[in-house]
Order: sequence, then C-alpha cells, then structure tokens
Amino acid sequence: MCAKDIGPTNLETLVFRAETTGTEVEYRTLAPATLPNGPLPLILHLHGAMSSSASLDAARSTYEGAWASGQLPPAVIACASTPTQGGFYIDYPEGPRWQSLVVDELPRRLASRYRLAPKAALMGFSMGGYGGLSAAFRHPERFLAVAALCPVVFPAETADAVPPRNRPSVLNDLNEAMGGDAAAYADNCVHSLARKNAAAIRAENLQIFIDCGQKDEFHLHDGAAYLHQLLEGLSISHTFRSVPDAGHADAHAPARQEAAIGFLGEVLWQAVRSGSME
Repeated sequence: MCAKDIGPTNLETLVFRAETTGTEVEYRTLAPATLPNGPLPLILHLHGAMSSSASLDAARSTYEGAWASGQLPPAVIACASTPTQGGFYIDYPEGPRWQSLVVDELPRRLASRYRLAPKAALMGFSMGGYGGLSAAFRHPERFLAVAALCPVVFPAETADAVPPRNRPSVLNDLNEAMGGDAAAYADNCVHSLARKNAAAIRAENLQIFIDCGQKDEFHLHDGAAYLHQLLEGLSISHTFRSVPDAGHADAHAPARQEAAIGFLGEVLWQAVRSGSME
C-alpha cells in the first residue's frame, strides 16, 4: 500500500488494566482504516507533562498530513496516558513501572490487534521527549528511531549538579524522581544511559532526532545542547536542531512536530524498502 492511498483513518480511545502500573490506563491509537497486508511499524507517541493520551488527538492532523504527502508509511500510532507526578515514564523500584508500560506492555497489547514490525519508533514532547530518549537508549535493540521535541534532559549527570535554573517546579520533581542515590539516578539519566550503551546504540544504528528552542521558557535548551555534545563525543550519530526564537510550545511547534514526524517517516520508509520490517 502506498502512503498516499491510505484514505480514512481511525482514532480509538481504549482502557485496560495494566499489570506494570496496577492502574487503569487509557490509551489512543491512530491507524489507517484499511490496513495493508504486511507488518506495520509502531510509533509510540509520548505526551508531555500534565497531558494525556488526548495529545494524539491534537497531533492527528500532522500524522495524517504526513501520510497524505507520502512522508510516512502506513503505521500504528499509540499514546498512553501517563501521570506526571509519580509517572515521568520511570520504572520505580517498588512500582509502578511506567516506562515498562509504554515499551513492553502496551506494544504487546497492540500486537494482539495488529501485525506489528519487530522494531518500533518513539516520538516524544517535553516529558515525553525524556521518556522516549531514556527508553531508546536503554533498549536500542527495540527501536529504529527516536524523535524528541523539547526533551526534559538536564545539563548535568547527577541530581545535585543540576543548576537551580534547570529544575523549576515540576522539573525539580522529575530530577528527584530519577533517584535518591548515584546508581539509581544514573539508571534514569539519559546521559548516563547513552554512555553505558553507546556501543549498542551505534551497533543498532538507532536514529536520533533532538529539537529544542533556544528560547525555551524552562531552559531545556541547556540540557539538549549538553546531550548533543555528549553524543558527539561518543560518536553517536544524531540530528540536533537548535531552533532560534522558538520557545517550548509556541507558534513554532507545529512545524517542529511536522519535521520530527518527517524524520521518523524517512527512517521507517527506509526500513520498509529494505525489507527489515518483516
């Protein structure tokens, strides 16, 4: 099936009892109404703080535009509602396990409804950008690509080293949730995960897209630039877009989201054409 032949799409809202979190979890899926015969790539759409699976409703037109233009191959896009406080896409030692929900339990559930390709892609905004990068760097063998817009990553690799300007309000809550000791913090730190798994990230050829506005109100550009420099030092190939005059979620946001989805589309089309989706 050619992407331009996709036609109508279905957006569904569903709820299930998740073993990984012990809670009822709402999620949305967006997919072509008529599915092709071959396996479909899965795009896990990770929403930002204080949001929910309704984030996929807002992004629907951008995904559909990418299908209509041929930028994106037929795919299943899924977004699970994940809390901010006590969530943050983190697996807590005593539970709940929100990252496992997104990268393990939800894809298994979707595989019972759709024929999915063996590797997925991640698309995340803000808190979801952190979740996408941490999941991809932790499990590079599971993902073809990750696109992170305004990711919540800090310009430091220990909790105490994060400057006060980079942890206002809920960002300080995330910094604390990442772990109370050095080992726990490193296990949730995007930078530490990149260092630990650099060889695997390179070997798996994980495709990485990072985008942040230079005028981000939460100073997230500091952490994005830090990550860019770290990845360069580790010889990990990636695309870094430092957007002048752009804030966190302003008038620049739609075009930036379109660029991120286009990046994922290019990677997924290459996988489709090479036969690696089978």
